[in-house]
Amino acid sequence: MRGVVRLLWLTVAWTAVVWVGRIRNVVGDDDLVGGARAWRIVVALVFLVLAGMVATVPLGLWHRRPLGSTRLVAVFCLWTIVFWTVRGGGMVFGEHEVGFKVVHTVLALTSIGLAGILYRADRDLIDDPPGDPTVDRVSSLHGDGDHGAGADPAVGVDR
Repeated sequence: MRGVVRLLWLTVAWTAVVWVGRIRNVVGDDDLVGGARAWRIVVALVFLVLAGMVATVPLGLWHRRPLGSTRLVAVFCLWTIVFWTVRGGGMVFGEHEVGFKVVHTVLALTSIGLAGILYRADRDLIDDPPGDPTVDRVSSLHGDGDHGAGADPAVGVDR
């Protein structure tokens, strides 16, 4: 469990560094005005808000649910993976300088890698709860850890 929490904090910190840097670059770019500037800032804020929400999970502030029992981490990870896959492809195949492509490829691959590993680790907590009482509490809702065919352990209720 501690490894997953560390990975979560690393992913949140990486996201903050990348997207705060992006906001700084957008605000400092005098060539961007109006909608072009606003759109870039909105995308960065979506990442930062999601990262901030995910940061509340290991603190027990997200409806008092632990890692592996909420879909919030999955949404954050999948959003990160899809965004960087689509946008990263556009940057690599777009008309940009080589340095720009290299930097953004590293940003994309690191973000995708961290999100993918975190997504898998979070999902594995559902399949193999580590004995954390809060995770056991979710499992106990289904009786002795048997989730049954209609149970959804991610939300702690039957479908």
